[in-house]
Amino acid sequence: MNKRIAVLSLIVTALSYSNDDFFYEEANKGVKLNESVISTTGFETAQRNVTNTVTVITAKDIEEKNYQSVSEALKDVPSVNLIGDPKDPVIDMRGQGSKATANVQVLIDGVSVNLLDTSHAKTPINTVPVENIEKIEVIPGGGAILYGSGTRGGIINIVTKSGAGYTGGSVSGELNTFGGKKGEVSYGTTVGDLGININYTKNDYKGFRDGDESDSEYFEGSLKYKIDENQSFTFKYSRYKDDATSPRALTKEMLSNPKSNGLVGKYDELIVNNTKKDEFTGKYEYKFNEKVTLDLVGFYQKTDIYNENNYEKMSYSVKNYMDYTDEKIGFKPKLKVSYGESSSLILGYDYINNNLKRDSQMDMFSSEKYKNDLTKDTHSVFVLNRNAIGKFEFTQGVRYEYADYKTDRSYTKSSLSSGATTSDTSINRKTTMENMAYELVGNYLYSETGNIYVKGEKGFTSPTPSQLVDKIDGAYINNDLDSETYITYETGFKDYIFGSFISGAIYLTETNDEIATENYTGMNFRNYNIGKTRRYGLELNAEQYFGNLTVREGYALVKTKILKDQDKSIEGNEIADVPTNRFNIALDYKITSKVNVIWDTVYSSGYYLNDKNIGGKQNKNIVTNLTLNYRPVESLRIYTGINNIFNEKYYNSISSDGKEYNPAAERSLYAGFKYNF
Repeated sequence: MNKRIAVLSLIVTALSYSNDDFFYEEANKGVKLNESVISTTGFETAQRNVTNTVTVITAKDIEEKNYQSVSEALKDVPSVNLIGDPKDPVIDMRGQGSKATANVQVLIDGVSVNLLDTSHAKTPINTVPVENIEKIEVIPGGGAILYGSGTRGGIINIVTKSGAGYTGGSVSGELNTFGGKKGEVSYGTTVGDLGININYTKNDYKGFRDGDESDSEYFEGSLKYKIDENQSFTFKYSRYKDDATSPRALTKEMLSNPKSNGLVGKYDELIVNNTKKDEFTGKYEYKFNEKVTLDLVGFYQKTDIYNENNYEKMSYSVKNYMDYTDEKIGFKPKLKVSYGESSSLILGYDYINNNLKRDSQMDMFSSEKYKNDLTKDTHSVFVLNRNAIGKFEFTQGVRYEYADYKTDRSYTKSSLSSGATTSDTSINRKTTMENMAYELVGNYLYSETGNIYVKGEKGFTSPTPSQLVDKIDGAYINNDLDSETYITYETGFKDYIFGSFISGAIYLTETNDEIATENYTGMNFRNYNIGKTRRYGLELNAEQYFGNLTVREGYALVKTKILKDQDKSIEGNEIADVPTNRFNIALDYKITSKVNVIWDTVYSSGYYLNDKNIGGKQNKNIVTNLTLNYRPVESLRIYTGINNIFNEKYYNSISSDGKEYNPAAERSLYAGFKYNF
């Protein structure tokens, strides 16, 4: 690792002194401050007025670093930790660990795409191809006022290019050394007051390991109609389809061949994961006058996921499948009223009806079938007010949420040979739940470029319908589960210091009634509220400009502690799957007007594999990538790159007992082009 850092230092020195103008470019001074962020208020907000350590991954960043997916772009953000399969990872921020699916919200154009069943299904984050992304906003911590349940870790908002009024088109293609290939075509035009945009992407993915493959297609069409100078309507339809297989985990003895598919047993098969997603979105914007703006969004999402996991256990065949259908319909109006010199009031209402059907079956010694029909119907109102008094800004927010739950679950166990039913249980539960969220923020704009803020937020994570039922001794029973509630205290700043744009924050989050699941033998389980957890840490981001060289650094420190738990033996321990330190440095050097090179290094410290903290911290790694971009003409970009230059050996995931490993990709090369017309 020291050798790599030394190499990096030499590169920085060489690139720096190769430029005669080794000074901070004053012209870049306002770039970050004026960069807009949507997800913090639901409206365009300048970075200067944002009280978060926001990371914005722009379309230019995506293009020049040649990211192949959203998760690949997020991997370079220190405040984000990816857990599991890179095609379908768990996205974690601020130390949520395996619970991140329920506590980090992923949005596409401000609409949540998290699935209702967080216990079995991951958030489908890679359904939008990077070619169709305008920017990705990464906001660690908070967001309960605007987005409700499940924002303790933070928000990731993917802003697409749909309806943006782009004219012209593009075509691109790429190949990599694993045998993967990808192609994309997009086109936009304007006919009078009507903007039309279409995008089609085909991705034949081949991963590092044998059997790590997927065949995906994405189509999006959008229309944006400008009714008059103050009104517009946008309609978007998108469809994503992916047929994927994944290799099985490897034991320590099998790691000598990390590319292996892990099929060692007579009955072992590749894991199948097929996804289809359709989404319809309509957005109406009306600017009544300079002071009043209405934003109204309606949407429908349908996500189908089929998973098949057939393997050998104790020389027997185990056949296991799950079939999900997640449907979500919603209506989200927001009204922004500006008053005074720079004060504003945002009023909003959210309605979301989320239904999930999950059928699953496992055949081994007997056939066990599960049917789930889960519905959560949510009504929320919120108010977010910002008062500006001289150099001070004060924000107050409150949200009320009412949720109506319906849980239908059934379990049938039958003989494989005769088909006779040996066990049969079901439950039908209806209940309601109410939750509140609050926010207080003080922001001091002490100079033209600097601000410092303090804030407190009380938020919640309400249970999913499936968590409101336990299965004990083969029978479903109701439980008395409460929502998780947390309080976050945070202070941060941003400014230009010695020619560097710097933003940072320290935070402390304490959670009461965190929800845990205990699994018993015979497919029995219990959901319960554990006592208390604590997460605290530090986040820093910096950016410097030295003539043709741009340097970016990021650092995230996360500490976790289980304060109270039913299992007293884990009290005082760290939460599993949370690296304490993550750091990155990126160098972007413009060699000529047509050529630039990007060097990016990410370091991640080790972490405990389980809440018992047995086995010590594992999987420390440092990964370096290099990209070269060449523009012979303005409309054409040709590029190539090397991922994992130093061939670091590390793992996408390790099982909680430390016996099974999913190796990450070793060194690979890629090349491609993009032509704009």
